[in-house]
Amino acid sequence: MIRAAIARLICWLCVVQSSVLIASASDWPGWRGPRGDGVSDERDAPSRWSATQGVRWSAPLPGKGVGQPVISGDRIFLTSSDGHRHDQLQFICLDRRDGRELWRRNFWGTAPTLRHEQKSSMATPTPVTDGEHVWAFFGTGDLFCLDRDGNLVWCRSLAQEYEPFQNRFAMGSSPVLVGDVLILQCDHWGQSYLIGIDKRTGKNIWKTDRAEHVSWSSPLVVDVDGRKELVCSATFQVKGYDAATGRELWSAAGMTRECIPTAVAGDGLIFAVSGMKGETLAIRAGGRGDVTESHVVWRNQRNAPFVPSAILFDGLYYLVDDKGIAACLEATSGKLVWQQRLGGAFSASPIAAAGRIYFIDEDGTTTVIAAGREFNVLGKNPLDEPVFASPAISRGELFIRTDRHLFCIRSPD
Repeated sequence: MIRAAIARLICWLCVVQSSVLIASASDWPGWRGPRGDGVSDERDAPSRWSATQGVRWSAPLPGKGVGQPVISGDRIFLTSSDGHRHDQLQFICLDRRDGRELWRRNFWGTAPTLRHEQKSSMATPTPVTDGEHVWAFFGTGDLFCLDRDGNLVWCRSLAQEYEPFQNRFAMGSSPVLVGDVLILQCDHWGQSYLIGIDKRTGKNIWKTDRAEHVSWSSPLVVDVDGRKELVCSATFQVKGYDAATGRELWSAAGMTRECIPTAVAGDGLIFAVSGMKGETLAIRAGGRGDVTESHVVWRNQRNAPFVPSAILFDGLYYLVDDKGIAACLEATSGKLVWQQRLGGAFSASPIAAAGRIYFIDEDGTTTVIAAGREFNVLGKNPLDEPVFASPAISRGELFIRTDRHLFCIRSPD
């Protein structure tokens, strides 16, 4: 009995150690990185490069997609699609060491999206991984779970189970993991819902209907008093939900009609922004019911983006609007610290690492600034290819997805 217990303990420790090795702190496991806020703990990050200098490798990508590259150990996962309604869906795995394609899986979308415009593809959501499996959600409503070697574990069509998505840019919300629960925010002109799914089996754990519609924002997971909450921005308001049950906890009015950016959080505050001519709301965490009057600490209409999400870093709140105007606000008060024109149009969300903020415009030029109260440009770095996807960073390497390639950048500085 004792020997058997010791053997089980050793086996368990080996599994834990293996899991830690696979999903290390330097990975970029899903939308907006390790904490879902675009901030990495990396201490080494490039500041200068070009299409011919500082590029470790570039890999051609098939089809079209704007999901972030997801990095786990020595593997990079991406999605792509051919066509705009329900054509071929592609799940791709690259070797992070040289960009070599390790496997590609092709699937057929099960349902066309309704009222879809041509700007985006069916591969807008970013995959998510726990180091052993990877989950991808497509604009068609198809959800896939594969292992690291590309073997299909399970799949579902939410569009067939419930109803086809009616969303003019298709479904854009990325899945998030909370323990063993895979969570999706499905807002559209039909019946919107938030859903928690068992990551191992694909079965529902809970499902909560929502009155909101026409959003592409992804949930943010925050810790509040030892409990995991989901922050969801959508039509006219931002709401908080219990991640374990899907129960609505609080709401705050102030969003615009269409929401794309994902909220960020820090120092007891939640920061949500939506829409051109919208505003940022700083909401004190921990409320219940309608907290519009009781927990909204400040509002600011400056530089509200339609597409890019914001960055909270060392007490400062950074955002860039779709026309390239960047601003830095004090996180506690919302007061303007600086405002600068970066130039170009922006769809990608910024990221932060090693005391630097990275803004990438649609022409493929990355403006790197030093984080802080002074606007200090460290580099302006062109790749000469269009960029609509947000970048990722891992082990001192920056990964930028253009409309044709994935670039791995590691500059000598």
